Amino acid sequence: MAEKTNRRQFLKMAGAAGLGAGAVSLMGSKALAAGKSIPKTPVKVAAISFLSGPAAGPFGIPGDNGYKMMADIYNKQGGILGRKIDLISLDEAGGAKTQVELARKLILEDKVDVILGYISSGDCKAVMPLSDELGGLMLAYDCGTHVLMEGKKSPYKTPKYDLGFRTSAHLGQDNIALALAIKKYMPDVKKIAGINQDYAWGRDSWHIFELAIKKLLPNVEIVKTLWPKIFTTDYTAHISALQGSGAQIIHSSMWGGDAVTFLKQAKASGLFNQAKMALSRGEPYPQELGAEFPEGQFICCAGAHYFLYPAWDKWPLNKWFVDEFKKRYKKYPTYPSYHAFQAITAYKTAVEKASSLVGGWPTIEQTAKAMGNMGFETPSGYCVIDKDHNAREDCLVGISKMTKDYPFPILDPDRLMVFPSFQVNAPAGISTEDWIGSWKS
Repeated sequence: MAEKTNRRQFLKMAGAAGLGAGAVSLMGSKALAAGKSIPKTPVKVAAISFLSGPAAGPFGIPGDNGYKMMADIYNKQGGILGRKIDLISLDEAGGAKTQVELARKLILEDKVDVILGYISSGDCKAVMPLSDELGGLMLAYDCGTHVLMEGKKSPYKTPKYDLGFRTSAHLGQDNIALALAIKKYMPDVKKIAGINQDYAWGRDSWHIFELAIKKLLPNVEIVKTLWPKIFTTDYTAHISALQGSGAQIIHSSMWGGDAVTFLKQAKASGLFNQAKMALSRGEPYPQELGAEFPEGQFICCAGAHYFLYPAWDKWPLNKWFVDEFKKRYKKYPTYPSYHAFQAITAYKTAVEKASSLVGGWPTIEQTAKAMGNMGFETPSGYCVIDKDHNAREDCLVGISKMTKDYPFPILDPDRLMVFPSFQVNAPAGISTEDWIGSWKS
């Protein structure tokens, strides 16, 4: 009975999401689509995530599970305009060259209707230009680099790609939200350090965090910046350097096995007795490490994606999502699962919105037009895809705390910080760096 009730709630919410998408109703969709063609064949949706390698456990598989769950649920509801979703899960492993070749095959040979994919920022930067070049609709669901959709100088022309979108906010919000949280809870901090993986993701994350924290707390001193190679297994020297620096806050965007290994070694060495971590996408790791995850650390959720936020009584769609995911996969959803929901739901909502305007099954170009300037409900609140084809959403930062209710630290309910979208996302057409530079501290 409880499952049926939750499904009814979701159907009601999904209907509300459609109504919120550009004030276009599903009832209007049926009326205007009358007499125009909707194919009987399934919708071919390629979902690409890391299904092997070190990024599979914390990111790729939770994201792929999110796709599978929502495709199954939408199909039970009738699919998209009556067409079943044929979800094709594919591995992101192999590097950018491999992903470019795969994307070409999916668009030109397999003729998929849409590609939902990519965690790696490098893969996104390599693949996204193919959207316009080959005429394929692409929704980047997780990759974080802020430069993907931005121009080099402000103001820049939007959108950068007519058929390319990102359905979750980029790393700018993670690192700006962390800086705002530190200002709130440690306004007198004097010394900050950073340890980030030595490639674009780590460099870009630290770059934005450093700009933001210096703007918000001009007297802060950056006492150490470390760039370990990706897949490092021994952080002893790095931890010693951080201990010697006297840093009170240590920023990190490390992910996967690197994050797990570093946190374990740092805890064993006593680093957290003198410094707190500020983890830009640390939300999955309390579940990964269990009780070993240290308390008192700043954790950003890559948006407002958290199994206990928004509160279940205030936002039942989150409760439904968490319950359904845990029932299927025996774990709480983490932010990649929420990002997958956003990608597949953005596509479904845009197709339905476009159909309501043009009738029948919309073309790729019509679907893309409908997706720009589109809002929809998610388990994490409202998500808006702006005219630059980047999603914008609120961002949650919390501080880890062990309770009796879970076998891992949760975010302290009394110290949750939710920063509204406008406070942590640069406006469309303005680069993140220029936007931070314009702040009055």
